[in-house]
Amino acid sequence: MTAEERHNRRYLPRFTLGLGLVALTALVLLAFILVPRLRMEEHTLVSPIEVTGVPKGYIVARQSHTRAKIRVVGLPADLAHIELLRLQVDLPDQPALDGSYPVTPHLEGAPPMEVLEVNPPEVHIRLAKSVKRDIPVQVRIEGKPAPGFRLGKVTVTPSLALASGPSEVLEGVKAIRTTIVSVSDATAPLSIKVPAENADEDLLTLCPELFTVRVQVEEIHATRRLPGIPITTGTDEPRRIAVTPETVNIEVTGPARLVEKLKAGTGISAVIDTRELKAGIYVRRAAITLPEGVDLINASPELFTVTIPDS
Repeated sequence: MTAEERHNRRYLPRFTLGLGLVALTALVLLAFILVPRLRMEEHTLVSPIEVTGVPKGYIVARQSHTRAKIRVVGLPADLAHIELLRLQVDLPDQPALDGSYPVTPHLEGAPPMEVLEVNPPEVHIRLAKSVKRDIPVQVRIEGKPAPGFRLGKVTVTPSLALASGPSEVLEGVKAIRTTIVSVSDATAPLSIKVPAENADEDLLTLCPELFTVRVQVEEIHATRRLPGIPITTGTDEPRRIAVTPETVNIEVTGPARLVEKLKAGTGISAVIDTRELKAGIYVRRAAITLPEGVDLINASPELFTVTIPDS
């Protein structure tokens, strides 16, 4: 055996052991790198876009996109807090009134994750001066009251709303309309608080946000003439008494639902009380009784001749 062979035999085990340790270390490092990568997951979410840096006295009048789709990759535990990821458009110190700006992901407070894509990557923004103006409020009424009732006066408080928003939007607004107030089958006055209907993509801010609407619902009144109502002397009068004329014609008024149903002998009576009268001839008025809610306009004739015979 030569000297070289003896040298190789002596140092070969050491070299092999060293090479094995290096390989093992490399495998461990590779595992630390690849195993988490193998556990990585990709998520997609839609997030609102926040615009920052709007100059004082201005407002965002138009924004091409208010939300963006974002694809991220990260560990499952980190992706559980994906809602902490925010999307922003950071305007420069002196932004153009009309321009496009990149959408930037902000990971402040969020666990580490990699952003793969933001779609759309930029948004178009138009700025306008912010102004305030009082605008009349209009009430939207829908439906009809119950039969026999009609719509009366409608009021809204306040009658003016202080609106603030882009000048180009406010210029075209002539009135602020409330949401629908239904009066379907109503039989009594209504008082309700309602908001304004959504308009102009919520670009306007209103003060107040709620308006008090009062709606008068009135009964429809009718007038009716009822002829030939019999004159009686009451059930407690045993004597045979003559009344001339024997009937009275009356004119009444009241809610149409009541007046239209009136009939002689049904809630209507014309009575001359003769219980305290002795035999003789008298001129008396008849007491006319009507259903509650119905009023007498006139009666013809007003006076009657009452003849009470001797017993």
